[in-house]
Amino acid sequence: MKIKWIDILLIILGLIIIYQLLRKIFGGSWQTESIIIALLMFNLGLTWKICMKLDGHINWHKLKDEMSRYE
Repeated sequence: MKIKWIDILLIILGLIIIYQLLRKIFGGSWQTESIIIALLMFNLGLTWKICMKLDGHINWHKLKDEMSRYE
């Protein structure tokens, strides 16, 4: 599987959030609101990535159905 720029961006953002969560647990770091906003943005990015994969998969099925009509 080819790694795209969005995958790299989500990995980096996920690692930063994990680091900040651990710092928050063990004392001091971002404010709680900032961590929540970062988690929401990470969730939005993952949702967007999954939707793009599903869209490609659904389009593949549509193309397959179109091709079967002409056989």
